[in-house]
Amino acid sequence: MLLNFRSSKFSNFALYNAAMFLFNNKQQILVRNLTNRHRVFQDCCAILLQFLQICIDLGRKAYLLIAQAVHNKALAGSSPASDFGEFLKLPKTSHFEIQQFDRFIMPHFSSQNISVEQNHVLMIRMDNAKIISHILKAINFKENSVFCCTKDGLKVTVEDMKSVQLNAFIEPGIFQSYVVKEEEIKFQLNLTVLLECLNVFGSSGLQSGTSPALKLYYNGHGTPVSILLEESGVITDCKIRTVHFDPVLDYDFGTSNVIGRIIMSSECLKEVFCELDSTSDCVQFSMSPDSANFRITTFGHSGTYHVDIPKASDVIESLRCTSPVSFKYKLSLMKPSIRPLGIAQKVSLRIDDTGLICFQFMIKVEDNHNCYIDFYCPADVDFEEDE
Repeated sequence: MLLNFRSSKFSNFALYNAAMFLFNNKQQILVRNLTNRHRVFQDCCAILLQFLQICIDLGRKAYLLIAQAVHNKALAGSSPASDFGEFLKLPKTSHFEIQQFDRFIMPHFSSQNISVEQNHVLMIRMDNAKIISHILKAINFKENSVFCCTKDGLKVTVEDMKSVQLNAFIEPGIFQSYVVKEEEIKFQLNLTVLLECLNVFGSSGLQSGTSPALKLYYNGHGTPVSILLEESGVITDCKIRTVHFDPVLDYDFGTSNVIGRIIMSSECLKEVFCELDSTSDCVQFSMSPDSANFRITTFGHSGTYHVDIPKASDVIESLRCTSPVSFKYKLSLMKPSIRPLGIAQKVSLRIDDTGLICFQFMIKVEDNHNCYIDFYCPADVDFEEDE
């Protein structure tokens, strides 16, 4: 069978058929020589080089057939030996390899993706996708999330009713590669869908100790986020639609207006939160320079419930308070802070003079890197006025 690429317009469909024939048939394949008058030679070379780059990047075994090109015009009526270039016999290919080629490699051979590397404004690569999956799962209390990418790292924001807000900060050092080609890149996508993509392999790698490798690409406003995952030779390709992001609140939490700050064990605070009276509408945080305790109070149907944590206890690393602090917060709005507590090693609690509370969770990841999650919640004015 002969694959003739003499036409001046290269067809993606022709490339697809040629590649699938190459993988589905274990026959000798002859590729007709190309003349220097046709631009198809340059197109073919560009696509073959792109093919090779994808194979190298993914660490996949692929078979690349490079046609021998000659510059002299083929003579009409000449024998096949002189009219065609050298041929190669392809090694055997399994049905699995054919499926993977058809499913993953071929979508990259569109006319829009021949020079796709030049169009990326954001490129992220990491060997362990579980790291970012655990971090994002901890802030997934609402579907929509806003991604903000700068040279300083990745920030993912989820908020509810323009009040409660969770921010995940991932520094560039956690990634094997982190490239941002603009000063700031922002987009909004469905965080639940993203997590489903990141966990498409489930727990398949837990027993073998492997984890999926991740590549994430973004080409700019209006384009989808492309995600490539590979685990144990199995590859999946996902695209998530992005939408115009809604502006999120920018909490100004300067050190000058902070009146109370505590650094303590996250495990201790999680135990306290899990035991709070669920019949209470609010929770109160209290501390003062003269008090020896940090107090958490609920007001349920059975009465007022206090939890006092001594300032001198092992679970509190430091407690600083410039003036008496006592603010109430809706208990329902505080619940999203429980998820980050489950994966954090330490938590810093800050309250400013307006009652805005901020929990900053420190999460240790691989290679002694730290990720941080900030939780913001304003004090409930109605509860304060009732007093």
